[in-house]
Amino acid sequence: MASIPAWIYVVLLVSIGCSSAAQIFQKLAAQDLATHVGSPLRLLLKRNILLSIFFLGTGLLLWLVVLGRLELSIAYPMLSMGYVVVMLAARQLFHEIIPPRRWLGTAFIMAGISLLVGGVV
Repeated sequence: MASIPAWIYVVLLVSIGCSSAAQIFQKLAAQDLATHVGSPLRLLLKRNILLSIFFLGTGLLLWLVVLGRLELSIAYPMLSMGYVVVMLAARQLFHEIIPPRRWLGTAFIMAGISLLVGGVV
């Protein structure tokens, strides 16, 4: 395997961050939807929906850069870090309760990522 520049891993992490941010803004948009009164177009122009679209698009473009330089079998498992980021953000922003079983699952996700890509970075 050819040497992978460190910046690719930074782009990968930013891509994961963008995708995670998009999920948070989608949750906020869903809350907006519950109280929305007015036209569907006006709903589409709400801040949380626009930010979600922005972060989804940015994450996609960065992901394409990553895929052009990194093996899919290395890059794709690392996307699982997004689950962890979103769970932690949901706990902080939405005050969601994270039961011990979910923390254990998160530990398994991180262990799995370590096993799949260990020694690559």
